[in-house]
Amino acid sequence: MINRPKVILRRAEKYDPFLISSIIEEGIQEIGVGPKIKGRITIKPNVVMAHYLVAPSAFTRVEFLEGLIEAIKRMAGPEAKIFIAEKCGTGLPTTRMFRRAGYHQLKKKPFLKLIAIEESKKKTVWLEKGQVHKKIKTAREIVERDCLIYAPKLKTNVLSQGLTASLKLNIGLLCDRERMWNHNYNLDEKIVDLLEVGYPDFIATDAIEIACGGNQLTQPGYHLGAIIMASNPLAHDVVCSHLFHLDPKQIGHLVAASRRGYGSLNLEEIELGGDITLEELQRKTCHLSTGFIRLEKAHPRIKVINGEPYCYGGCQGVFLDWLYMIKDRKPDLWGKMPDWTVVIGHYKGDIEADRLLLLGQCTKIEGKVRARVKRRIDGCPPTHKGLVLWLFLKTGIRNPLFRLDLIVDAYFFLFLSWIKRFVTGRI
Repeated sequence: MINRPKVILRRAEKYDPFLISSIIEEGIQEIGVGPKIKGRITIKPNVVMAHYLVAPSAFTRVEFLEGLIEAIKRMAGPEAKIFIAEKCGTGLPTTRMFRRAGYHQLKKKPFLKLIAIEESKKKTVWLEKGQVHKKIKTAREIVERDCLIYAPKLKTNVLSQGLTASLKLNIGLLCDRERMWNHNYNLDEKIVDLLEVGYPDFIATDAIEIACGGNQLTQPGYHLGAIIMASNPLAHDVVCSHLFHLDPKQIGHLVAASRRGYGSLNLEEIELGGDITLEELQRKTCHLSTGFIRLEKAHPRIKVINGEPYCYGGCQGVFLDWLYMIKDRKPDLWGKMPDWTVVIGHYKGDIEADRLLLLGQCTKIEGKVRARVKRRIDGCPPTHKGLVLWLFLKTGIRNPLFRLDLIVDAYFFLFLSWIKRFVTGRI
């Protein structure tokens, strides 16, 4: 009889580190990965962005990490060394996001070190099965470890067919240039390439509060009251997709992972354990939307003309993400958005518009163009930070992430981080 991968669903109604620690320790023992919890242990959370006003639900909570750390420290013993390694995903310094997420308080633990991947000592890893990446460069703590633990924040994400869980967490292994390279129609294969380096020994997912329905950074949080644990990342994500009422066979990076031999997409081939059922969790999420729609359906005043290719993980996805930032955090502006026509991709035909925006490096129009105002933003795709800045400068639309404190993070502190990397040779 073939052993089925196990996914544990446990009830956890609040961010109580003592309770979380107890639940995770029991999960490790039930899954049978206790012997792997030893030596140099690297934990990778999700800190794509953290901000108490505009991104309060986008990251793995510090209380969750405290519970996880206590559990693995008890199991690993006094000689264990623990690293928390992450790369922020918004062109901001990871150290600033660690501070905004409250992680700086973890530095008081003598056996633990916070690692901002862009500022760390790097190691290049050649991939045997890579289809997009033939090699990647990431922190040594990710590669040279005895145990790798993932601690995702369960969220929806319009850039990856509606789901961010353990597989999508791997994008945070990469620094900005590698991260954005082929972050387009190749995103699904890119994510799966990274499993060759980032295949966790254990996954503990913060689903006490989930984030759903808008931009992956700014979308609102909803209480779910659960912790999800597994050792097989694809099985974990298949269960998470069902939790959001998504079909895993319609999520590109899950399909690609299954095709490459990482496991099955069939829920029947996964063993479910724990003290809360998947059906009970599904009842809690049945009223929620993932926000994953075609870009042209997003806003009645933003007319989108899609050429080829249509990139869920690229320009269309990033622009939809930008629109959702406004919907999530500036509802008054959402209702008063100015009329714009946006062209993305290679389009054949004539276009007549009052205000025209060409978005993306590959965008071109084969036909006559008549527009009173014409603007262009390049990139493949444009970064979130670049889109927030250039759409403000070129269209006058002030995104909720266009804030003084985040501008200081994005430019002043990023410059200091770059200087530090240059001096230490860790560019």
